[in-house]
Amino acid sequence: MLVRHQHTLVHSRGRATGHSATCLRARVHRRRASTVASADASSNSPWGEPVLVAGAGIAGLAVAVALHKVGVPVRVYERGPGLRQEGAAIGLWSNAWRALEELGAAEALRPGHLLLNRVELCSAQGEVLRGFDFAECDVGPTGLEFRGVRRAALLQALYDRLPPDVVCFDTGVEEVLGEQGAASTGGGGGGVTVRLADGRTVRGSCLVGADGVRSAVARHLQLPAANYGGYVALRGVAEFPSPASSSPSSPSSPSTSTPAGGPGLPLNTIRQIWGAGTRAGLYPLSPSSYYWYTCFNADEAAAEAPPATPEARQAVALAAVKGWAWSVEECIRRTPPEDITWSRISDRWTAGAFGRGVVTLAGDAAHPMTPNLGQGGCVALEDAVVLGRSLGQLAAAAGQRGQAAAAPPAAGAVAAALRAYEAERSRRCLPLTVRSNLMGQALQIPLAPVVAVRNAFVKAAFQPGHFLDHTAYDCGRLQQ
Repeated sequence: MLVRHQHTLVHSRGRATGHSATCLRARVHRRRASTVASADASSNSPWGEPVLVAGAGIAGLAVAVALHKVGVPVRVYERGPGLRQEGAAIGLWSNAWRALEELGAAEALRPGHLLLNRVELCSAQGEVLRGFDFAECDVGPTGLEFRGVRRAALLQALYDRLPPDVVCFDTGVEEVLGEQGAASTGGGGGGVTVRLADGRTVRGSCLVGADGVRSAVARHLQLPAANYGGYVALRGVAEFPSPASSSPSSPSSPSTSTPAGGPGLPLNTIRQIWGAGTRAGLYPLSPSSYYWYTCFNADEAAAEAPPATPEARQAVALAAVKGWAWSVEECIRRTPPEDITWSRISDRWTAGAFGRGVVTLAGDAAHPMTPNLGQGGCVALEDAVVLGRSLGQLAAAAGQRGQAAAAPPAAGAVAAALRAYEAERSRRCLPLTVRSNLMGQALQIPLAPVVAVRNAFVKAAFQPGHFLDHTAYDCGRLQQ
């Protein structure tokens, strides 16, 4: 039975309608929890107190890199003990690579990650319903770039572009406070104060919640929780023997070879496999590493109760695709069980401003979306560039004024820059979120007769011309 759910549309006023700290590679000066401390901003910056970022995932680190590059002091607080190692891989489309180029991380990631240029839409029974090269898509003269990248490699590439004292591990943002420590909106009064998980309080010029789909900062802003989409995803990376002649450099053109001993997938191809209420997909990261996923319908209680052991997760993934063609089962078996992730798929349809005062959001905290367009991480990187550009313009103006007298931006100016960022990102992300949700509903149809009609339509009439239009987006330059 197809799961239905109501979405909440968040409007610009925030109302719903209808729907102990450790800095890696550096010492952090500790203060008593009863004191309110500025987060060790650079005393030479005309900006003043730093921007505080909650979370050191893709969005949080990318925001930190963008702000650092435009001269805005920043401090990131992450609950975990170090860079996150969980998570399999992420597909990065052209729009993400443009953002990574602005952040200075693209060339650190391209080597070792294959360039792909073909998609195959297949049935679980072994039929290719439609295959097409990226050249068949109308995306303009620059063409398309797609590479799968391990999430840990992406985080490391971003982290390596930050000074050693920017990211503080082992403590996350627990609560947003006012200037005097009382609960408030966190805006006005020249900045924002937060309480960390270790009990300390720190103050900054503004706060960026980049703490994921269950964001504490989003809850502070009274945004509704993300809506469960009706299905669960399991993901992993399978390892096959390295082909004798392989060289995971960075080919300027995709390789069409199919390595012996692998899953029988050409090195230039993304393969999606559709069943009834279940689907799967795989693509190569390198000649010996293949990312895979499977999605299957589940009620919300089951989604919130993942299998208790890694081996049980692997067994669930295997059961979902039992008897399928295309070597999906082999990929799952070749993945260490402890590396298989379980995700409850959800989204929130966010329109207009999603922040308040000097508090805003980025990445999944701002606009969680289903993975059906492969855009969650990509738009998080876009967020970083747009936010960095908005605050960088204020920093540049403060620097010019500072030639005569140091004058950090007023809280009202910071808030206005954040609202402009949010408006730009909502215009971009809301249509993507809706489109991704609708695509997921079509692909998760559990009724065999409807699946047969869907597959027949794709085989006979699907045209890829505008299928990847959303990946041609350009978030612009970080510094203009």
